[in-house]
Amino acid sequence: MIARPFIRGIRFQLGIAALALLALPWIAAQFIIGMEAFLRTQQEAAIGATARTVASALSDRPNLFERAPATDPETEERRRIVALFAAADTDAAASLGAAYVPSDEIERLLQIVGRRSSRLTVIDSRWRFRGLAGSLRPPLPASDRPLGGWLRPIAALVIPTPRVPVGDLNQPDPAPLDRALNGVVSTGWRGTADRSRAIVAAAQPIFIGDDIVGAVLVEESTDSIQLLKESALEKLLATTLIVTGGALALLLVFAGRLAARVRSLHRQAEAAIDPQGRITGSIAPSAAGDEIGDLSRTMAAVMERLRGYNAYLEAMAGRLSHELRTPVAVVRSSLDNLKAQSLPADARVYVDRAGEGVDRLARLISRLSEATRLERFLESAERERFDLAAVVAGCVEGYRAAYPARRFELSLPSVPALVDGVPDAFAELLDKLVENAVDFSPPQSPIRVYVETTARRKLLAVENEGPPLPHDRVGGLFDSMVTLRDARVAEPSAGTHLGLGLFIVRLVAEFHGGRASARNLERGGVRFEVEVPTTAQNP
Repeated sequence: MIARPFIRGIRFQLGIAALALLALPWIAAQFIIGMEAFLRTQQEAAIGATARTVASALSDRPNLFERAPATDPETEERRRIVALFAAADTDAAASLGAAYVPSDEIERLLQIVGRRSSRLTVIDSRWRFRGLAGSLRPPLPASDRPLGGWLRPIAALVIPTPRVPVGDLNQPDPAPLDRALNGVVSTGWRGTADRSRAIVAAAQPIFIGDDIVGAVLVEESTDSIQLLKESALEKLLATTLIVTGGALALLLVFAGRLAARVRSLHRQAEAAIDPQGRITGSIAPSAAGDEIGDLSRTMAAVMERLRGYNAYLEAMAGRLSHELRTPVAVVRSSLDNLKAQSLPADARVYVDRAGEGVDRLARLISRLSEATRLERFLESAERERFDLAAVVAGCVEGYRAAYPARRFELSLPSVPALVDGVPDAFAELLDKLVENAVDFSPPQSPIRVYVETTARRKLLAVENEGPPLPHDRVGGLFDSMVTLRDARVAEPSAGTHLGLGLFIVRLVAEFHGGRASARNLERGGVRFEVEVPTTAQNP
């Protein structure tokens, strides 16, 4: 049986079809992307409203931004250090250095208005930081976040992280503050060292009358959105992978079952037909009600019909031969009676021609049943151990007497070529090969017969000069009812042939567990070979 590549099998094709299930997480990912974009828009609007609220609360309060009375540097530094340690984001406060001049009232207001994961900053017109509240530090370390381990690279492929400019997380973004001090309300995004986190900032100017005395900056991270997105992705990916894996496993099991049933049907069909095309087995019909079961039952019925038809064809030659023998015998006896009568000379010529035609018809009938008789003979024959070289030598001596105008060259091994089989069958095999060689070789050319022996095989070969075999006909040369006498030059005395000679050669070779072959010789002519196993390996 020819091995089929896995990529052409049912299991591989169903596995490829099952990959369409991977479209489900992609569709869900598009929903999550849209949800994330909506939440970011709402977050941007929310911090903008927070910035306006804080700016309104601090506007028109000149006492919050008046220049503080001069105090000694030691007292001022002590107050700044106390405010530094009291700040929610000590790293941010420490990075401001001497520019951090906190106002207790402003910071109390910022703590009231501020939200988790947000940082509020107030500066005056001289870029002094008068208030700082909140922190932008992530609420959870990376190892404790919902989406971790092997799911994170998969999520990055499904939903890529938005690319925004990276900024310093410890210091407030100076760009929106600068625009706010110029009277421009602005919002914007910036990234962090963690590519999955981003900061949205909104800045508003603080007025006293028509004068801008400061600005408020509200910054908020996307941690809450990111946690929501990662939680949804974790559930989505886990569920999808489980469902897809289960579906693939079920499809592979189902495909494996289908493939096993198809392979079983294929093996039964191959085993039911021998290399000669004869029906020697059967196909067991399946009781399944699906399409493969229907195919199995149909093939079983077809195989039985073919078995009956082949049996009819195989018996037809014998039946036809049997039915034709009686009328041929009647015609022959009638002609013999005519020959015994006194006939005119011109009438006797027609009687002789009729006799020759009856003889050719008798030979044709005999050859028609020759293969059938041989098969029946081989079925009942008993095997014996014999020397193939001795059988061939005896046959060649007979050929020299039967064809005195021909020259036969015989090559035998120095040791006996022992074979388990039927000597008479080998003699008939050699008769057919030699008869074929005599018909197709020039009259003065030799016919060479070889017997060779190896540790595992015995070889019988017959060579003759003459026209080569057509390359497109060599494969079917040993089939029944195949002859090349219409296409090649044969002796006129060859008589009537039905294409059964080489078919008989193949029958005998395969009965002994061997094979028959033919090939053209480089020096001209053809070579027919029959290989059979040695005695130790013969079945």
